[in-house]
Amino acid sequence: MQQNISPSEIRGKEFNKTLSGYNKQEVEAFLEMLADQIEGLERTIKAQQREIEDRDKKLDNIEEQKDLLKRTLILAEKLKEDTLKSADKEAKNIIKDAEISSRERVKKAKDYLSILEHDYVNLKDKKISFLLTFKSQINTMLELIEREFEKDKEDAKRKEKPIIPPPDFKARDFKKEMELPPVVEKKKEVPAEEKEEEKIEPLVENKKNNEPKGKAKISFDLGSNEKD
Repeated sequence: MQQNISPSEIRGKEFNKTLSGYNKQEVEAFLEMLADQIEGLERTIKAQQREIEDRDKKLDNIEEQKDLLKRTLILAEKLKEDTLKSADKEAKNIIKDAEISSRERVKKAKDYLSILEHDYVNLKDKKISFLLTFKSQINTMLELIEREFEKDKEDAKRKEKPIIPPPDFKARDFKKEMELPPVVEKKKEVPAEEKEEEKIEPLVENKKNNEPKGKAKISFDLGSNEKD
């Protein structure tokens, strides 16, 4: 089983020195970068764990709401049965009294029973509508939580990919980088006084142009070409 390595162990890792070994500064820089990225991943994982715990709490709250809804529905069903029993008993008593007394009481009892039945239908419709709405809300919340959870899982998988150094990490040619660039020969500028002399003495200047010129003076500006 592979042992987990902490960022502090990466920073404190020491290697055996050899004559043709790697550049120590580059190795230390890479280990430092690797340790920083591992610390970042650890912080990300802890943050995601906290988010998962928050979602678990939300799911627990939803479960509690579902239990509360079930108890409410059971109570409503019992209340409905009691109401129907009471209404039926009351209706029978009213009908009995109406049969004994008069048609008016019979009509009143029937009207009362009709109202109760109408209220029962409305209550039943409201119950169905409430259940459908609540079920839709719960399904929507569960789908949102599931999508967020899957997204977090994919993000975590992408962030856990191994760190690959750049292709030229081992192929850098430091000797070539330390070479100075070719020196550019600066052109000698002609002073304004000599330009005036050319206008005044054209014949003399033509003679000078016919004569062989000396070697051009080459100036070097190495200070601007040196690397930091």
